[in-house]
Amino acid sequence: MKRVLVALLLVPLAAGAIFALLNWFFRRRGSSFPLVASVLSQWLVAYLVWTLLGALVEASGVLGEAGRAPYTRYGFGLFAIIFGLWQYRLARAGAARQASRVFVWSQIGWLLLLLAERGALG
Repeated sequence: MKRVLVALLLVPLAAGAIFALLNWFFRRRGSSFPLVASVLSQWLVAYLVWTLLGALVEASGVLGEAGRAPYTRYGFGLFAIIFGLWQYRLARAGAARQASRVFVWSQIGWLLLLLAERGALG
């Protein structure tokens, strides 16, 4: 558990430092790097949160048998790439509000997918 908490602190800080450094290098006008960094950081934090929640729920045994690999370990990466690209394209086109909605609704969709996979919906 201690390693998970350290990872939750260090990974976003290291990623933020790397993004800040790269943003400084690509600071010219019209550069899309700040947008890429914003979308990528949102999905990185979402991945960390879902992985932590999945590990806590699995360790507590709340939703069934332990040892069954939840989707959060493997499937969320593909899910994040698909919806992250969609969010980036909307934000790049100037539709920042819709891009934010894509992120929020995709997180709700992921939660529903996990609940359905565990049999909590029916």
